[in-house]
Amino acid sequence: MSSSLSHHRRSLGVYLQESGVGSTLNLSLDSDTSSTSTPSSGKQGGRKSTSTLYSQFQMSESENRQSYEGSLYKKGAFMKPWKPRWFVLDKTKHQLRYYDSRMDTECKGVIDLAEVESITPGTPTMGAPKTVDEKAFFDLKTTKRVYNFCAQDVQLAQQWIDRIQSCLSDA
Repeated sequence: MSSSLSHHRRSLGVYLQESGVGSTLNLSLDSDTSSTSTPSSGKQGGRKSTSTLYSQFQMSESENRQSYEGSLYKKGAFMKPWKPRWFVLDKTKHQLRYYDSRMDTECKGVIDLAEVESITPGTPTMGAPKTVDEKAFFDLKTTKRVYNFCAQDVQLAQQWIDRIQSCLSDA
């Protein structure tokens, strides 16, 4: 009877949500009442303890906090229009990546934060979104070019500026 208890397994589904983006993480926890495994289990010494799984969960959760994401307008390169893009600020990889949309899996571009020289308030340019406050514009100057951005409102623009500057000071 005790051998059947030693092989009891259960899965626990954990739902994480950060910045409106959900992801599912399944952890497999072993309930082991004996200190040895029987040969039929095929897992001699190969089990992960619940503390190991818990620390992996914590790592995944903290990695989730290593990014900030949301929608911004971005002005294309020379003579290109303003377009809405989905941005992911990745503190771990020290990058600002952008996509066509939130659901898009293929990255349109990457801004290496190591190349950023400054981040400053911007001004509306020709073709800028009309409904946006002129204080919601900001520019990111890199060694290669100046990127022009526009948020939905002043508060969102300030959040992006603060988070990007935070990444720059962490480097």
